[in-house]
Amino acid sequence: MKKIILPLFAIILVGGLIAFALSQDKPAAPAFSLTDLNGQTLSEQDFQNRVTLVNFWFPTCPGCVSEMPKLVKMDGDYRGRDFQILAISVPVSPENGLEQVRAYSEQRRLPFRVAFDAERSVSRSYLNTELYPTSVLVDKQGKVLKTYVGIPDFAALYREVDAELAK
Repeated sequence: MKKIILPLFAIILVGGLIAFALSQDKPAAPAFSLTDLNGQTLSEQDFQNRVTLVNFWFPTCPGCVSEMPKLVKMDGDYRGRDFQILAISVPVSPENGLEQVRAYSEQRRLPFRVAFDAERSVSRSYLNTELYPTSVLVDKQGKVLKTYVGIPDFAALYREVDAELAK
């Protein structure tokens, strides 16, 4: 009898711990305020009622440049739904200033909101890395769901966005 009860207890304990870990609230997206390239204020309040992908990037980053067409496509694929992309550029070097970000955005006709984090305060509050691109997926309640360091697996990202939109 002891041989059955002990493993059963262990299974119940592990199951309970897993359920507890999964039930924990996700952290809220950090508060911030930036001005986008159109002069409009951009903040975490813009996340409410929309699934949001916050993309941290800069114009001379090879990975950032490589993923940008995929982000543009994603924006189009979810147009008219409760999804948005916010692109926040960081100044990692002198050739990645506001004018370079503005020129890059205009040349490529980026369809989503773009902002420049001149002091890097927003990127520091969201990221535990200095690797770019990095994207943060935020749910409709403004809670951080997942952080993608590097170019995400877009098929998996689409599945996650679809699951969140279905809630």
